[in-house]
Amino acid sequence: MDRALFELTPNPVLIYDRESLQIIEANKAFLDKYGYKSEETKELTLYDLRPHIADNQLKKLLDKQEEDEANKTDVVKHCSKNGSIFYVTVSCHPYRDDYENAQIAFIHDVTERVKAERKAQKAYDELSHHVNHSPLAMIKWDENYEIIEWSKRAEEITGYSKREALGQNPEYFDFYEEGLESVRQDMNYLVSGKRNRSHFETKMYHREGHLVDINVHSSALRDDNGKLVSVLTFIEDVTERKHTEIRYQRLFENANDGIFIMKGDQFIECNNQVLNIYKLSSKSDILGKTPVDFSPEYQPDGVKSKKKAQEKINKALNGTAEVFEWQHQTSEGKPVDVEVSLNRLDMGEEAYVQAIVRDITDQKKAQEKIQKSEALFRKLFLKAPGAMVMIDPNNRVKRVNKSFEDLFGYTEKELKGNDIDEIIVGEDDGQVIPRMPDRGFREDKFYTDIIRYTKDGEKLNLLLGAIPVYLDDEPIAGFGIYVDVTEQKKYQQQLQQSVKEKQVLLEEIHHRVKNNLAIISGMLQLQAFEAENPEIKSALNDGQLRIQSIGIVHELLYQSDDFIDISFEEYISKLVKTIRETLPFEHQHIDVQVDTGNVLLDINQAIPSAILINELVTNAYKHAFTNGETGTIQITLEEKDQTISIYVVDDGKGLPQEFSVENLSSIGMNLIQTLTDQLEGNLEYSSSNGKGTEFCIRFEKTKDKGSGNLYLVEGKA
Repeated sequence: MDRALFELTPNPVLIYDRESLQIIEANKAFLDKYGYKSEETKELTLYDLRPHIADNQLKKLLDKQEEDEANKTDVVKHCSKNGSIFYVTVSCHPYRDDYENAQIAFIHDVTERVKAERKAQKAYDELSHHVNHSPLAMIKWDENYEIIEWSKRAEEITGYSKREALGQNPEYFDFYEEGLESVRQDMNYLVSGKRNRSHFETKMYHREGHLVDINVHSSALRDDNGKLVSVLTFIEDVTERKHTEIRYQRLFENANDGIFIMKGDQFIECNNQVLNIYKLSSKSDILGKTPVDFSPEYQPDGVKSKKKAQEKINKALNGTAEVFEWQHQTSEGKPVDVEVSLNRLDMGEEAYVQAIVRDITDQKKAQEKIQKSEALFRKLFLKAPGAMVMIDPNNRVKRVNKSFEDLFGYTEKELKGNDIDEIIVGEDDGQVIPRMPDRGFREDKFYTDIIRYTKDGEKLNLLLGAIPVYLDDEPIAGFGIYVDVTEQKKYQQQLQQSVKEKQVLLEEIHHRVKNNLAIISGMLQLQAFEAENPEIKSALNDGQLRIQSIGIVHELLYQSDDFIDISFEEYISKLVKTIRETLPFEHQHIDVQVDTGNVLLDINQAIPSAILINELVTNAYKHAFTNGETGTIQITLEEKDQTISIYVVDDGKGLPQEFSVENLSSIGMNLIQTLTDQLEGNLEYSSSNGKGTEFCIRFEKTKDKGSGNLYLVEGKA
């Protein structure tokens, strides 16, 4: 039988020695398959039928690899004489007919089967790789809705391992709120056959406790009778996408700009800011409408709104971002200037247009105000009668006005870009003026007298006003305003010279008046020396004191820097000394104390006040102290709230009880009353018998410039 099989089988058959594996005989099918001649086969062993490998270690490795490839079956790799590789299974049995210790080997070519199996395995491996590395979790349920497959991604999304999940049903997992009910409803549909595919969104708790948003996609497999075999479910983790959608929605709704989503030219979504821009109360007033419904017929550039809107939308849909100004109008017909940005927005297989609308009405008004301000500034700068220059932070000329060109003789073209100080400042001018951007220029403004030169070299006396301009503490420009004061300087010099001459003249006049008064005083003193009548002698001495009192004032006037304020401290000191020297010896022991309080008076009040003090002090000397009595006279001047008070107080014997200024006919008291009236003041006096006398004259301080108003009383001084 073995021989018959050897001869008749269409598959290759070998007879080989069991120990040496030497081929003894091969049938025709073998010779045809492997390409050897009958004589050649006797030189071969079974190992020679394998692909040639020189290294035995590599051969063993290949043998092991072949075993693995054949999934540990009897499939081996053979090679024909011409090198063709194919896979075979070898079935060996003892052969007892003609040879001892021989085996018969039946060879079956299984190349196509191996290729098919390898292809299927490769497909399976690829599918397993994709399933395990897919962003989607794969779960397979049996007909009882118990888990029979659980992918690696399912472990990551849910936190449950495959060991924990296998055999479990949906009730095992923790869903959020109504999530489990959605799963049960989906199960019922698939089990009952109402549907073969399903999709829904829900939330479930991760094994560690945090919520996971998931999209669930399921499909059912049924047998020929419609009975459920299994369910394959894919789960997508959309937690991050949900968070992004929430953030985007908040951004969308809370944006300061209006945002539209358009399908073609129709609004399909918008945010609340759009309602504010167009003064509408509900999104239903906008959705389903077009931009033209909220626009005037023509745009400010004269193009029809409908035509221009369609052009912009088409460009955006073609992928070209569009940014342009547009004029909408509110529901009340009020124009609204906006800036529009259009961009293509792809969502799924649909293309939309996203429009961002920014209300620039206030911005346009602000721009108009700025333009008006610039126009006003430009006109003011260029047409100003004063010479003006604008310089940059490097002190270089940016602009000059017409008055500057006329004053200095330079044109703006000649000056522009040049350092202004290098052009109009003289070489020998040592005056230091702050320059941009020196720290001295950082003040808000400053004014100073300067000397500058014209293009022809003419020297100009100028008043310079400098105004720096800073932005964020950085200098951006500076303005210089030049006022020609050359003529004023000449007039000022002439006036100063005239004032100086008048000052000298006044000093000379006062000096001469003082000298003349001194001559008169001297004559009166000579007359008093020659007079034998005591009354005449006393009258002459009184007149001399009055003349000397006026003379002391004039002496102080021509010695002072001005003729307005006269210090009484120096005056009274000289007056008291003069009175001491003029009066008889018996009055020399009277002590005089003076406190003027630094009171200053002008000439119109100084001369009457001086004579008043002279009269009051002289009277105190003569009448308060008699028979060589000692005593004190206190002279005090006070100024409070522009009121001058002159006090002359003595500690002598006091006034008689019948004393009254109005009833006295003496020249001295009449003079006191008259001078008090001239000062528009009040005369007050008080006396206690044996306890002294106090006279007080009060009047308002004035600052009248000019000559005094001292006048005569009934022809007598």
